[in-house]
Amino acid sequence: MQHKKKVYITTITAFLMFSLALVSIAAAAGAITLTPTTQAPSSSVTVDGTGFGATKAVGIGFGAEVNVINEDMDIPGPYDTGTGPYIGYLSHLPIKPGTFTMSSNISATVFIVVATDMGNGSYTSFTNFVNGTIDYVTGKYTRFTATPVSSALGHDALHLCNYTYYQYNVTPAAGVSTNSSGGFTASITVPTVANGNYNVTAVDTQGNRAASTLTVDNLIPEGLTVGVMVLLSTVAVVVGVRYFRKRPKIENCNQVKL
Repeated sequence: MQHKKKVYITTITAFLMFSLALVSIAAAAGAITLTPTTQAPSSSVTVDGTGFGATKAVGIGFGAEVNVINEDMDIPGPYDTGTGPYIGYLSHLPIKPGTFTMSSNISATVFIVVATDMGNGSYTSFTNFVNGTIDYVTGKYTRFTATPVSSALGHDALHLCNYTYYQYNVTPAAGVSTNSSGGFTASITVPTVANGNYNVTAVDTQGNRAASTLTVDNLIPEGLTVGVMVLLSTVAVVVGVRYFRKRPKIENCNQVKL
């Protein structure tokens, strides 16, 4: 019986430690807030982020996730005799962390999977292909080989890439970077979309990601925030109340004094 109790206690303790570890991981996840949370197309929204990697570049996507299958990244060849890096740039960004995979040709027509995204800006590789990186913000990836590849193969270094991106890239042209505490503030422009709810997603080069919902409403005047609209509505109500209070009393003409 004592042995069973010890086993139970050990199991419970391990479970609690595991649970605390999960809580710590969850607490370290990034988060973003939007101001305002309702806005019209072509208007600005402020994105405030916390819990991202320190001094990391950030990409901001808008809308639904979109999957890309076998994007043709033809890198001019034939291969060098070096080990790399072989560099390519994906056509869409920012990239959803953990979704990038790549196949490469070992002959003119035969392809093998050589890269699987680890979700932290790096990917695992197979056979002769070794360490590589994927930048979720710029779409740049690099690949190295363990041993020099002979140019006698006589074919281009063709890469077929699969990944997921977000419908609109709303990252400011000047770029976004976190501070030493992993926080950032950026202003984005709402794309021209129909009324409805849309996800705004921020990702950094380390794979930290967070999303928040923005309601798009075409009835909001361009450049006018929800806060200003509420303030103007309040002022209108106050003015109306004061107007009716100051109106002179009108006696009923039907009453006849005798």
